[in-house]
Amino acid sequence: MGLQRISVVISSYNRPDMLRKALLSLSMQSVLPYEVIITDDGSKTDIPQHLRDILDKLDFKVKYIWQPDKGFRLSKARNNAIRQVNGDYVVFLDQDIIHTRGYIAAYAENMKEREFLTSNVLLIPQQQSDEIGEDTILDGSFFALISANHKKRMRKLYYKDVFYYYQRKFILWNDHRPKVRGGVFGVSLRDILDINGFDENYVGWGAEDDDFGRRLYKNGVIGRTVFKDEFPMHLYHQFNHNGKSPNLEYYKRRITAIKRGEIRAVKGLDESSPDKDMKIIKLK
Repeated sequence: MGLQRISVVISSYNRPDMLRKALLSLSMQSVLPYEVIITDDGSKTDIPQHLRDILDKLDFKVKYIWQPDKGFRLSKARNNAIRQVNGDYVVFLDQDIIHTRGYIAAYAENMKEREFLTSNVLLIPQQQSDEIGEDTILDGSFFALISANHKKRMRKLYYKDVFYYYQRKFILWNDHRPKVRGGVFGVSLRDILDINGFDENYVGWGAEDDDFGRRLYKNGVIGRTVFKDEFPMHLYHQFNHNGKSPNLEYYKRRITAIKRGEIRAVKGLDESSPDKDMKIIKLK
């Protein structure tokens, strides 16, 4: 029997307004996830309270996990969620991502073990992003904001990733592209567990996704894209980092180790444990 149930993991931090839109966008998918797990990296606001009034619009299970804010700990937050997954395939999304209506269906139709699916993201400018409200997500009218140029750009990125896939498959090019893009990719739970999840030694923004992707490739899990006409969209917001990761030196050392065959996270699912004051709340 093949993969059956999709669990969506949404990374969250201090933006319930965007998280609401992400959840409502999932509720309008042609294929619904089995469950959604929100994993929060220390929000100061009461995220569950901000979601109460939309829960009846969500026809899937919803669980919320909170860990205390001790800096940017996305890897640990994702590992927290992985431990709670009840599906056999995991789609990772960020709280600022909405989607075309067939986005989850594209995963459902193509998911399999030993292969991860990755997508590019359409960046929505601020003016257009401001026009995307909860009502326009629920009635689908925000799709009118996707122009012919947007679609052309996404198809160009799609064919670029297709080229990387076949380059690796038939020319045996030793590369890790198409890349894992942390807020918009899916992989089987078994393949995640085989490499021990995310490496929690990555604290601060950046490089944890590349590390994860390199370890998947080294373990024989190949990246592919199927997102030609269905794709995610990134709502506009200002970034909280300057584009330079504090993890670069550690990542460089890990590249060398991964090339030697060290596919398991140094501080992954087996070596770490949740914070004592972590909260898990079943919302629906």
